[in-house]
Amino acid sequence: MGDAPTCHDMKVGQIWMCDECGLELKVMKACTDESSGCCDEDEDCCAEGCEFTCCGDPLTLKTS
Repeated sequence: MGDAPTCHDMKVGQIWMCDECGLELKVMKACTDESSGCCDEDEDCCAEGCEFTCCGDPLTLKTS
């Protein structure tokens, strides 16, 4: 398994997908967006970002 993308890697409008089952996730709000309420400086859980995997493998950025 390679490096899984974290919420810090994901930008608004991107689509991340599982190459195994075809699940697709579209980023509607970036975790770094202050209005999202995620990854606040006080939150220890998101200091390194949340990793996203599916079917045991990292999600990949959809290119087309």
